[in-house]
Formats: sequence, structure tokens, C-alpha cells
Amino acid sequence: TMATPVGTHGGLADFNVHHGFIEALIRGMRCSFLSDADYHHITQCENLEDVKLNLSETDYADAVADMSVMTPSDFQAVAIQKLVTEFKYVRTQAVEPLS
Repeated sequence: TMATPVGTHGGLADFNVHHGFIEALIRGMRCSFLSDADYHHITQCENLEDVKLNLSETDYADAVADMSVMTPSDFQAVAIQKLVTEFKYVRTQAVEPLS
């Protein structure tokens, strides 16, 4: 692995050469966050089927598509599993000391 010397900030030619990909990945993942409008729509839902329908228009679409049984704890489990999967992916793409 390529270790970044302590106290070195890099010049124009090598700025962010060590962590540039992971930074871009994280910046891209910010687009997958639920917006204020998404949260507002979810709070207006009458039942769990409506919640699933609203989430199907977000990055949670794949996660909720496979849900046959819908309970609040199932939604929580799906959200946590999505977070864990994304975290593991980010961690595998990072280099020391971020990984």
C-alpha cells in the first residue's frame, strides 16, 4: 500500500492521489440520502405499503422490492443491511489508514 508521509499535503500534481477515489465515492453516495421531501412523503403515509411505494422511488428501491412481509422492524433491518453493505464496500475501496 502507498503510505502518505505524515505532515505532507501534496502538490498540484499529486493532490488526493491516495484517497481521491474514496472521496469521490463518498461524495457520490451523498446523492443517495433521503431528501427532506422524501421524509415528508414518508411521514404522510397511511400504511406500510405506502411507505414501500415511496421508498421504491429512492435508492432503497432494490432493498424494499424483495420484501414480502412488511413490518416496521423489517424496514429497519433492510435499512441497516443497506448501510452495512455500503460501509463494507467503502472500507474495501479505502487504503491505509482509512481502511
